[in-house]
Amino acid sequence: MNARLCLTLLLGTVTLAPAASFSLGGELRNPAQTAPLGSGPLTVLLTNLSGGWLLGMGPLKGTRFNVVVPTGFKPPVQPLEVCSGVTVAPKGARTYTAETLLLFNAATNSVATLVQADHPTTPTRRGQWVYSDRTVTLRGRCAGLNTTYDLTLRPGWTGVTTENRDGRFEIRNATANLPYWVQPVLTRAARATFPTLFSGQRSAFTTR
Repeated sequence: MNARLCLTLLLGTVTLAPAASFSLGGELRNPAQTAPLGSGPLTVLLTNLSGGWLLGMGPLKGTRFNVVVPTGFKPPVQPLEVCSGVTVAPKGARTYTAETLLLFNAATNSVATLVQADHPTTPTRRGQWVYSDRTVTLRGRCAGLNTTYDLTLRPGWTGVTTENRDGRFEIRNATANLPYWVQPVLTRAARATFPTLFSGQRSAFTTR
């Protein structure tokens, strides 16, 4: 079975691995906004769109979802880079960011983004997930910028919150489960818009 067919079956049936090294659950605060995606089952995808990676997925059941990353999958980590003024200890950590959650309707080929935030359009706090190959701490303020870090990444996935306080950005460990909000339809031609993501070439479910 080729990678594209395998991924199509996964996205159609959401048949997941029997065990998972990481799962991300949540509930939609504005479920009515799923209607523009059309009728049919909806799947939540954990992605890195800039790299075209599908990292995890799970079905939307009513207003709730649980995204699963398969056991043993190791993201393509890169050396951690931060701005001058921030202390990183120990040196040498390699990390990877799950940039975007998507809500996908395979029947209509439509997709919308999901944001984890304290408000759907004007958030002051936003959530994100970062993978690290080791425990590493980031402390301090970026030189010349209103961005400060008070963050500890653990081996595996860590929830990270970025808070905007009147133009001052604080990046720290997530301490609360922020709600999830469906955004307007991003595209009604998902497979053509994100060909790498839907090809199966960069998928936690087909990469061994």
